[in-house]
Amino acid sequence: MDETKKTNGAQRQLNVEVLAEIGSLSFRARTLADSVLHGMHRSKHHGSSVEFSEHKKYSPGDDIRHLDWRAYARHDRDYIKQFEDEANLSALLVVDISGSMKYRREGAEKQLSKQDYAMTCAGALAYLLARQGDAVGLASFADEFNIEVPSRARRGQLQEIFSKLEVLQSSGTTQFGSALNQLAEGISKRMSLIVFSDLLDTNSEALQALSRVAARRHDVTLFHLLDPDELDFPFEGSTLFTDLEGDRSVPIDAHAIKSAYLKEMNSFLHDVKVRARSARVDYELVRTDQSPTRLLSRYLTIRASGRGSLT
Repeated sequence: MDETKKTNGAQRQLNVEVLAEIGSLSFRARTLADSVLHGMHRSKHHGSSVEFSEHKKYSPGDDIRHLDWRAYARHDRDYIKQFEDEANLSALLVVDISGSMKYRREGAEKQLSKQDYAMTCAGALAYLLARQGDAVGLASFADEFNIEVPSRARRGQLQEIFSKLEVLQSSGTTQFGSALNQLAEGISKRMSLIVFSDLLDTNSEALQALSRVAARRHDVTLFHLLDPDELDFPFEGSTLFTDLEGDRSVPIDAHAIKSAYLKEMNSFLHDVKVRARSARVDYELVRTDQSPTRLLSRYLTIRASGRGSLT
């Protein structure tokens, strides 16, 4: 078996170790995008092709005058014709660049930091969406929100996004809630917002802000990125913990706090998932040691078929 790939049915998944060895972010993102395309083209699932047609499956309430009877004859399914302005997506990729996103376990050079994982996935999605003619842009946030590249569908857009991704650096504290509030106030047109963050906010406003953004009828997807260390807490004995968003280092008996830490983390994750669901935000918890191929394929498949949420 090829050591650079893992197989899951028809889906060929690209190992994070392989991605970590690729120095150029733009090449890494394109490699991931190619892996996603390969897997989706091999899938036997109806509607999973990334070649989005200008149709969507019929839903109660749709205008039956727009039913495509030829598509029904070919596929034995009801499809609604979509006009160009309905079919094309306006997407904004929103990446957390706070200091905590720099984390990567010590000695794990063949793993991606949360920042690298987020940038790679964002770049791959930019590539896949732009090749369909969709308007796509890039934003970042830490203690403030910045539109790095406004959402547009034009020649040179993808290269501009890649150029920005290459130079973004993680620093500062996470102010996810206030950043999303700025976003909600600054965007009037309905958009698809794809957010990459560890949600390690300094306050409790993040999920409330997500609810407000979704309430403005934006389509919001939240990829919640955490390192395996943060989820499993594999530390033993006296361990020096450093605050990546501050300047403090504290020695702690890891074994003594492990049970309490895991209980608190599980409670946090449950709360995030419940609140995201109640806000109608598509939520996905992502371990940065898992292949991003399946993750992005699921997102694109769901978008192409209009089947609802990731959760």
